[in-house]
Amino acid sequence: MAVIRERISASGAKSYHVQVRIRGFPPQTKTFVSKTMAKQWAAMVETELKAGRYLPRVIAERHTVADLLDRYRKEVLPQKKAKFIRDQTVHLDWWETKLGRYNLAELNSNLIGQARNALSTEPYGKRTVKVQTKDAKGKVVTRTEEKDRVRAPATVVRYMGALSHALNTAVNEWGWMEKSPMVGVKKPKVDNERRRFLSDDEIQRVLEVAKESENRFLYTVVLLALSTGMRQSEIMTLRWRNVLVEDGADMGLLVMEKTKNGDARTSPLAEDAFTAVLALRDKAIKNNAGRVPVSQLLFPSDTVDNKPVEIRKAWETCRKRAELDDFRFHDLRHTAESLMAMSGASTREIAEVLGHKTMAMAKRYSHLTQKHLGSVVATMNQRLKAKGP
Repeated sequence: MAVIRERISASGAKSYHVQVRIRGFPPQTKTFVSKTMAKQWAAMVETELKAGRYLPRVIAERHTVADLLDRYRKEVLPQKKAKFIRDQTVHLDWWETKLGRYNLAELNSNLIGQARNALSTEPYGKRTVKVQTKDAKGKVVTRTEEKDRVRAPATVVRYMGALSHALNTAVNEWGWMEKSPMVGVKKPKVDNERRRFLSDDEIQRVLEVAKESENRFLYTVVLLALSTGMRQSEIMTLRWRNVLVEDGADMGLLVMEKTKNGDARTSPLAEDAFTAVLALRDKAIKNNAGRVPVSQLLFPSDTVDNKPVEIRKAWETCRKRAELDDFRFHDLRHTAESLMAMSGASTREIAEVLGHKTMAMAKRYSHLTQKHLGSVVATMNQRLKAKGP
């Protein structure tokens, strides 16, 4: 039952105070300047209370998107890894600038969709690209141009994932919302076929620059990525127990206990990469009273115990100095794949070395021995060695 009372202030202004009472629910009250609005609100509250929808809406109206993201940063993010926190903070900060002022009851798929469109199209900086043209004499002239930097579809998907997780937390753990308004918001189509890999000249440049880096581990990290096709996370979490080397051998073996695909796998270690890892191993043994420090990381941080060194800034500096446009660290893995293919490795052999999940069926029908996989990597490394500094 709803009761509407007219009130007149000292200045003579009218207002209408509404109180809705339904057995089993706490009274709901609100004041309006219009009697029509008061009646509409009272009817809506009665209907939603009886349907069990109103109280969640009241809770949602009490909190803004900014409130939600602030709580998420304080309670959820600290439990995550440093890189995840860094990336998620950037993503959530962006959503707060676009949607932070809305209360959670107002937030809907249309608002999120509009923000997604802005995320996909609004420039967020400039990038320098090289453009080659011919002069009047037909000579190739290279010049640089600045173009707007816009987010790739895969980046937009990651931003949307950050907001989606925060909203799901508000629904499932905090009870701030009945359901996530992300439901029904389409993600941009991501082209997973991106295959940027280095040319011969680019391989030489990046290795030369990495060797001169202030980060003492960068050259070996980049060399491992190029020579084995290992992912950055796989390389940075290697410990000496994962490096198998026999006395007098000219090759070694890297054992990855946990990979992105969830499967353990091995990767042969040959040529320059083998030599670089042995040099690191000798130093580690020397600093550990003549014994291999099996539990120690290959690339430890100088400032944080039991954490790998941070290479993000060193890699970005290296990439720029080597003039690698539109190139990510993960593209070193693509380069390794292309080098293997050009060295005569079959698709199945490449999948075995790189640990591609999509080749699981092929593995059932044909098993490659570790010795043969070693020859695949050794052949590829000979090719790499010919290109290197």
